[in-house]
Amino acid sequence: MNKFKQFIYSKRFIIGIMGVFQLALFFWLTTKLYTVGSATYVLLALFSMLIMLYVFEKDNMNPSYKIIWLIVMAVFPVSGALFYSLWGDTKMTRKQQRRMNASIDRFGQQMSPSPEKIEKIKNMDKGMAKQAVYLEKNGYAPVYENTSVKYYDMGAAMFRDMLMDLRNAKESIFLQYFIVDQGYMWDSILDILKQKAREGVDVRVIYDGMGCLINLPEGYEKTLRQWGIKTYIFNDVKFSLHIGDYLMLNHRDHRKIAVIDSTIAYSGGINIADEYINVIERFGVWKDTGFRIEGDAVWSMSCTFIETWEYVSRTKDDYQKYHPRYSVETDGLVQPYFDTPLDKNNLCENTYLSVINNAKEYVYIATPYLVIDNEMLTALTLAASSGVDVRIVVPGIPDKWYVYYVTQSYYRHLINSGVKIYEYTPGFIHAKMYVSDDMQAIVGGANTDFRSMYLNFENCCSFYGGSMPAAVKHDFEDTFSKSRLITMEDVSKTPFIKRILQLMLRIWSPML
Repeated sequence: MNKFKQFIYSKRFIIGIMGVFQLALFFWLTTKLYTVGSATYVLLALFSMLIMLYVFEKDNMNPSYKIIWLIVMAVFPVSGALFYSLWGDTKMTRKQQRRMNASIDRFGQQMSPSPEKIEKIKNMDKGMAKQAVYLEKNGYAPVYENTSVKYYDMGAAMFRDMLMDLRNAKESIFLQYFIVDQGYMWDSILDILKQKAREGVDVRVIYDGMGCLINLPEGYEKTLRQWGIKTYIFNDVKFSLHIGDYLMLNHRDHRKIAVIDSTIAYSGGINIADEYINVIERFGVWKDTGFRIEGDAVWSMSCTFIETWEYVSRTKDDYQKYHPRYSVETDGLVQPYFDTPLDKNNLCENTYLSVINNAKEYVYIATPYLVIDNEMLTALTLAASSGVDVRIVVPGIPDKWYVYYVTQSYYRHLINSGVKIYEYTPGFIHAKMYVSDDMQAIVGGANTDFRSMYLNFENCCSFYGGSMPAAVKHDFEDTFSKSRLITMEDVSKTPFIKRILQLMLRIWSPML
């Protein structure tokens, strides 16, 4: 009986009930609202038309996302409009907005322009310099020198170095992750965090409420606090009588950030769960990538963590305490950047588009989910049609069959345009990275899909010159050798029923 009660009061049960209730309410409204009095229904229909006009006129909304909502509202005129008004756009309560804006403003005040570094990028390539300027002006993302870089082609290698740096921490440890799952990887980190907290190190953890919904037990943040680990949940999933508490649930903190003593940082696509280091097998070999930076560029990583910490904890921090303690010589330039869905700027997608559009010889892309809008599809096909060697690596063994079907629905058009598609045959590739013309690489956590481009809080890092682009390119070449090149013959063998299902799922892809 105790287990039953725990299940009834658990977040998993509550979110399940919320989902069922939402669907039931939608279909109930759809059927019942047609039976109300004519005058009332006319008013509701006018409300629906106004919402549709409002959506149609939104210039800062992706056309694919706009179209699917207009279809929903056209098929279900009243209930569709009501649901759009609640869940269809980026929303926060006024109180949440004020709090978020305050933390972002304080973060922005710490970021200084870097004209000398941008001039150095300009000397390498003017197109890359334009991208760097865009990120700096729109994402509080300065360019740094004096930063060493190390690339990891698999999660296990990064994990080993990360454990060593955590053990050597003297002052602070900041961890911000979308997924934290109990197992060997987290237990190994947790043992160190508990020890460091006892030693007086400032240990802080942020994890996403939806990302950890089924991974961590109820009240786990309280357990961590009892061990001296300061912990907050981004968008905690809990029952509330205030509808405003649910508005942000569709926006996930998808960032992966670890900062140690303000001078060493790790990031990439790697979450804290055993499949990321292949301790357990899920979907074959799990390939993921990451990086370690040490020196000046860690300042942006620290400030991003503090900005989120101020929002979730409702406190203010002294940013100046967390400046990097020393600089490190390097052979390239580093630009960490961070995206938020609340400013409608689509920083991650625009940066990916910039890399594709600026490519002269080649651009290689790895993503677990290829769910793209017309802008991205046009950029890829135009680059390939112009003679650029465009290659994309996607999983050979997917983790979500329906997203995989959507990914495959683009194959025919892309291949016809000259894009080479590879499926990673050993298993699932979770890496998110771009490399172009031996000059630039991007490694981070943003997928090439609608959720990462428009709905999630994301972080990536752009590397200009130096050894990083060469390391990423070498990993791509090794990955190609382990992958299967998809041909038009393969695409033509797709069963008719599967094609229909692919097209149907693709229509709804902006909401996946």
